[in-house]
Amino acid sequence: MYATGGPFCPIASFEKYLQHLNPQNEFLFQCPKKKLTPDSDVWYNNMVVGKRSLGEMRKQTSKQAGLSKDYTNHSIQATAVTILDKSGFEARHITSLSGHRSENSIRRYSKTVESTKKRMSETLTAAAVSEVSDVSSESHLAQRHVPVSPILSLLQEEHIMRDVHLSSHSQVKKQYTFHNCNVIFN
Repeated sequence: MYATGGPFCPIASFEKYLQHLNPQNEFLFQCPKKKLTPDSDVWYNNMVVGKRSLGEMRKQTSKQAGLSKDYTNHSIQATAVTILDKSGFEARHITSLSGHRSENSIRRYSKTVESTKKRMSETLTAAAVSEVSDVSSESHLAQRHVPVSPILSLLQEEHIMRDVHLSSHSQVKKQYTFHNCNVIFN
């Protein structure tokens, strides 16, 4: 954690939490007292909070705050991993923070958003268009006798385009699978 200043500074919050722990208990997570006296600086009993209690506490806090869903300790971790991944941090750095053992273990949290899928599609389309224009404008491939074959056969392409034309009128999604690759037309 790093100090950010302001009312949401994680360092200031953590220091305030530490000031109110029970000095007779060496553990960080302690059971809160049910009733606080105005003159007491100790807000916690000399009891440790268990793993299950911590999980339940997060759910209760979510309900009391009127959040859209009940958050758990795991969902908070998953959200943090997802935010860091979308922000462009490398997986090795995320695992060092999240405590996961390998980069593969955080991959399940990473979901590709629609805007990224669209940018990826546009990049591939631009590369394909560039390749086609290079082939048609320069005959260097033909001179080297390099065969240029389409990704789809003409029959497959006609079939897809006919269905795309039909689906554009009916608003029905069409899905095709080619070599374990799913293609969905909206």
